[in-house]
Amino acid sequence: MRYTHGVVHTGGSAADTLDDWLPSDAGIQYATDGVAIAAAPRVHRASNDPHAASDGSIRCWVIGDVYGADASDGTRSGQYEARPADVDPAQYCVSRYEREGLDFVGGLNGNFALLLYDADRERLSLCTDRLGTVPIYWTRPDDETLVFSTNVQTLPFHPAIDTAFSPAYLHEYLAFRRTFGVTTPFEGIEKLEPGTITTLSLADGELTSDQYWRPRYRPRDESFEWFVDEFTRRFRTVVEEWTRDDRDYGVLLSGGSDSRLVLAGLEEATALHMNDWMNREARIAERVALTADAEFELLERGSQYRIDALERNRWAGSFNGWFTQPYTSGFEDELTSRVDGLLSGLYADSLFDGFGIPSPTTSLGPLGSVSLPVERSVETIDDYIDRLLERAHDDFEAPTDLRTVLEENIYRDGDRIVHHGVTYDSLDELVYYGDLYPLSNDDDMRFHTALRQTLPYRTPFLDDRLVDLSLSMPIRYRLRRNLVDRAVERLAPELAAIPHASTGVSLSRSFPVAYAGEHATEFWRKYVSPRSPPEPYLTDGPWLDDAELLRSFGFATDVLEAKGDLADALPGPDADAIRELYRTHCRGEDRVGELYTLLTVLTMPATACVLEDDSTTRHDHATDPFERCLQPTVIDLD
Repeated sequence: MRYTHGVVHTGGSAADTLDDWLPSDAGIQYATDGVAIAAAPRVHRASNDPHAASDGSIRCWVIGDVYGADASDGTRSGQYEARPADVDPAQYCVSRYEREGLDFVGGLNGNFALLLYDADRERLSLCTDRLGTVPIYWTRPDDETLVFSTNVQTLPFHPAIDTAFSPAYLHEYLAFRRTFGVTTPFEGIEKLEPGTITTLSLADGELTSDQYWRPRYRPRDESFEWFVDEFTRRFRTVVEEWTRDDRDYGVLLSGGSDSRLVLAGLEEATALHMNDWMNREARIAERVALTADAEFELLERGSQYRIDALERNRWAGSFNGWFTQPYTSGFEDELTSRVDGLLSGLYADSLFDGFGIPSPTTSLGPLGSVSLPVERSVETIDDYIDRLLERAHDDFEAPTDLRTVLEENIYRDGDRIVHHGVTYDSLDELVYYGDLYPLSNDDDMRFHTALRQTLPYRTPFLDDRLVDLSLSMPIRYRLRRNLVDRAVERLAPELAAIPHASTGVSLSRSFPVAYAGEHATEFWRKYVSPRSPPEPYLTDGPWLDDAELLRSFGFATDVLEAKGDLADALPGPDADAIRELYRTHCRGEDRVGELYTLLTVLTMPATACVLEDDSTTRHDHATDPFERCLQPTVIDLD
């Protein structure tokens, strides 16, 4: 796991403090008396290092990518201009800063975190993009020091940072597999808000924050066909701006529609499909690839790939999602040797489908239940909290009450709503976009981040021009129409004619037909179809069955044997309680949510660092604890 981190120390040498913190093989990129910024060593030959540029007294680092910019006030009222391909993102930002000052950040389009040091003005600015796709974790151990990192795992190892687990925010992570807003389960460590410029004055240590963007839902009174036209036009523009004729591109192709649209938008690409065997999902993906005249390559995972993720992804833990979710982390060689750049369909469903929109469900008795394509009313903050609690995995003893924690952290401030330190203009923005803003709280960001750190990568749907379109699209279109399917039909009718792997209905069918067909197909596969996978944990979908994987293999008990003392020290269920959860799961109850989240915490390097009894030993650099925790944990997971 690669990361960028730094120290600002107004009362002494920042370089000395940073040097004490770093592994011995990581070099300082830049250091003055007050500011030191470094990146972890390259861990893969094709990884992207942070972009860096300087001009006189100005130095800039871009983690991620800047796609272009328009009006500096962030209103999208100016003429948009894509960043020229031959201009480095950091140099592009330096040039705009020299012309416009810090206001230029409001007009940037991209997925990035931006560090800008102006020596003449004696200030360091830490800037997040509109959705906060590249988080910056920070803390102030004293009035003279600010420490930050793009990886929360590294901060407890800093010699000046003394932190502990917050029982309330750890409880939220264990229950929701995510933290909310700017919070983390480490006391005193937060994330910077999305869409914000945070500036530290080196002269007096004053910290100021200026928010230049937050989501504003303003539905347009336009026909659905107008949105299909506009969406297709913007989507094609985004893909054409990024791709070049002299590069080979890959698409992470599923059997669904979002990545199918990405493939339809490319003239030539390799279709890369991850699966555990050549099941129905894989066969549909292969059919889509062959129809698009794209080469198809199966990245085969299997049970051991999933289990090994406990060790492979332990430094990627961000308290959002599980150890499993940097899905491609075991395929770095295959990806980088095969393609020059990669695209995915991530976040199309969150922005343009009904995903995240509250909808009522109706029971069909022994046949299960279905979600109705209408909006469920959320009129108060209490309604919103009730909805959150419905999705919580909270079947364990904890020292805090989950509802109380939520009520203390979600409240009105005048006309606005504050959700764990992040402000929304109204309840509509919170309900419709709370899962996306900040995006660093979404569990799929671990997938997104792993891809970004492996090779040049984008998901077109996170381009600001498509985010803006989502904010103008009426909710009824998201619930009872399918924008992505119609765009596939526009760009590649032959791909739209192929059934969706999950629903069994082609993308070209109308919404009522697709809705009815989806539930009929689900009933058929569940109660009628005799098809049976070769192993109980294998499925015909994109993911294996984690409930059966836990029952088929003993990796959960292996972790508890190695990490039981950490479980006992956590402010939550102890090792015996976790073992009982596992036993109830093996008896047929579903405890994947609780168990996977607990396994993720127990295997994080920072957990052992924070729970170490002797804090002087933890920060005693004669024992080099950071280097010690870089070594693999010895857990027999076979």
